[in-house]
Parts: sequence; structure tokens; C-alpha cells
Amino acid sequence: MDAADRAQPYGYDVHAVAERAQRIWSWGKALPLWVLDAVITFGFLPIAILSVVARPDDVTGDYKPINALGILLVLGVVLPLLFRRRFPMQVFFTSTAFLVVFAASEYFIGALAFTTLLSLYTVGAFCRPRELAIAFVTLIGALAALWIIEIPDFYAGDVFANTVLYTVALLFGWTVQSRRLRLADAEERAEILEREQEEERARAIADERLHIAQELHDVVAHSMSVIAVQAGVGMHVADTDAAEAKKALENISMTSRSTLAELRRLLGVLRDDGSGANYVPAPGLGDLDKLAREVTDAGVPVEVRFEGSLDGVPPGVDFTGYRIVQEALTNVLKHAGPSTACVAVEHRPGALHIEVRDDGRGVNGRSPGTGHGLMGMRERVAVYGGTLDAGPVAGGGFKVAADLPYADAIDGEE
Repeated sequence: MDAADRAQPYGYDVHAVAERAQRIWSWGKALPLWVLDAVITFGFLPIAILSVVARPDDVTGDYKPINALGILLVLGVVLPLLFRRRFPMQVFFTSTAFLVVFAASEYFIGALAFTTLLSLYTVGAFCRPRELAIAFVTLIGALAALWIIEIPDFYAGDVFANTVLYTVALLFGWTVQSRRLRLADAEERAEILEREQEEERARAIADERLHIAQELHDVVAHSMSVIAVQAGVGMHVADTDAAEAKKALENISMTSRSTLAELRRLLGVLRDDGSGANYVPAPGLGDLDKLAREVTDAGVPVEVRFEGSLDGVPPGVDFTGYRIVQEALTNVLKHAGPSTACVAVEHRPGALHIEVRDDGRGVNGRSPGTGHGLMGMRERVAVYGGTLDAGPVAGGGFKVAADLPYADAIDGEE
């Protein structure tokens, strides 16, 4: 058989029938629930009436012919199904009560037993376990009552068979409810996880913005301070010392190029456009000598001392240490006046100690220590759980001391 024969074993396209059934099912699921219940109720009502009126020939029980009272009882059994989702227990009790009265009146039940199956399934699908137990006990009581009053064609075996059948319907509804609750719980957890991820992304964006602000402040503020000092020197000696003025211009040019390279590196990291362009690597403590020369050329002599090898310092700590020194020297240029500065870097096992001290005018004319520079340094140090001490020194000058413990951060940096 070819593919066409296999798709049409009975003379019609199985795939087309399956697709049509899927469309009908999707259309039905899209309908409001009350519409579906109305279709079920009013679709089943004529079937129920017909089943109790036209008894099969093989039914031999002594049943009463259906009359107006019987039809009213049939309506009482079937019509409550309209509200089965909203009031499952009430619908079960009402429908079951009318059915018991109908059977006790010795009318032929026909297809009316289906209403009990549906109402019990609904109880299982929407009610709590305690209510399920009440419904089950009520069911057993109704079946026992019908057996005791000896309705036609209803024996002890029928009590057992109906109990099993209705219990299956009840348990099937409970299974559906359990699955629905698990799906709802999974969806809720997924929504919570999605919200947490959104919040985490928002926090990451905020942290990145703060990081960018710190980077721009460090790069631009330091460089502009150096350029401003050098420009002032150049203007002061332009008419009297051409060589010194030329040196100041050279320092401005060198600092400008270095700043542009730094900004290009920062913007390149942010852009990350995959172009393969090479940018200047992030500076570290190994670049302090170059930084010291820039500040020295700007008019503040700087001495740098290292104690211990810098090997093994994580890249993040290395970069943070450089930025702290850079910001501290920038503040010396801005606020200390005529002075000298000393930078001491001590590498201990699992920790880095940095101290920047100047002998300038101390707090006189200096910012009170709450500007963006010191705030940025404190935030950088806080990332590693370190401490920052910044303040005037007895006898004059200002000191910035930072301790950066990194033992717990090594794994994260690797």
C-alpha cells in the first residue's frame, strides 16, 4: 500500500478527518463554559425523555407508563446540570434526589443514570476531599434506598455494579482536578520565576548603569583634572618658558589620547558588536607607575611603593585597586593644592591593602568627603566586603586607605 492508500483505508482521508476533529475540539474549548454546559444539558434532555418513554422490548420490569409527573421529574434530574460547575454539590444532591424519586415511582430510568455519572464527575473535578466523601456516602445511601424499596429490575448485584461505576466517575473527576491544580501550580511557579528573572534583569541593568557611571567618572574626572592643571601651567608659562609650555601641551596630548583609549575600551565593552575590534585592556595595579607619571607631570609628585608580588591578584580586585588609586590621586589634584603624594600597595594572602596619602592642605578647601568620588570608592570596596577609611591626617594632608579581601571572590572571578 502506498501512502495515499494508508491515509484512506476506508475510502476517506483519515488526516483530513483528524484535522477537522481537532478544529472542532479547539472551537469547543474556546466557548464559554456555561455555553458548553447548556449544550450538554439541552442536548441530553430529549435523549433522556425519549429513553424513559420508549422502553426497549427486552425490558420486562413492571414499570409505570410515563406521564406529566414523570416528565417533570425528568426535568428535575437533567436541568440542574446547567449549573454543575458553579454549584457541583448542590447539583449532585438535587439531581440525585429527583432521580431517586423518579425510580421509586417505578418509572423506567433509561438514560437518566448518566446525570449521576456527570454530576459525580463534576464533584470530583471541583470539590474538596471532604465534599467528595459526603457525595460518596450520599450515593451509597441512594443506591441502598432503591434496593430496599425494591424498584423493578434492581438487585444486590446492581447495587455493587453501580457503586463501582459511580466511584470510578468520582475518582476520575478527582484525578482531573489534581492534574489541573498541578498545572496551575506549575504555571504560578513559572510566572513567579519569570517575575524574578525580570527583576534580576532590572537589577543587573541598574548595577550596570551604576558601574558605567563610576567608570565614566573615574576616567573623565581624572583625565580632565590632569588636563586642566596642565592647561593652567601652560597658560602661566607660555610667554616666559616656551619649553615648559610645550611640555604641558605634550602632557595634555598624552592624557587625551589615553583617555580616548579608555573611553573606547569602555564603549567597546558595552557595544560588544562582534566586529572583532581590539580595545585597550582594562588597567590594573601594574599601570600605577604610568598613572603616577601623569599626576607628577600635572604638578603633584607621586611615589609608588609595592610590598609583595601582585601575582595571584584576581582581575576584578586588580582593576578595583587601580580605580581607587586613580580616584584618590584625582582628589589630590583637585583639592590638596601644592603637595606630594605617596601610594602604597601591600599584597597579603587573600587580601590587598592600598593607601594613598598626601601632604597638602587637608580638608581646608576640600570636599567634605561625600562627593561622587568617595562614594564610588566605597561602593567598589563594598563589592568585596572590604573597608575604606578616608579622612585628614594629623599634621596636615589627607589619607585614603582601602582593604580588599578577595579570598571568597577568587572562585567567582575564575
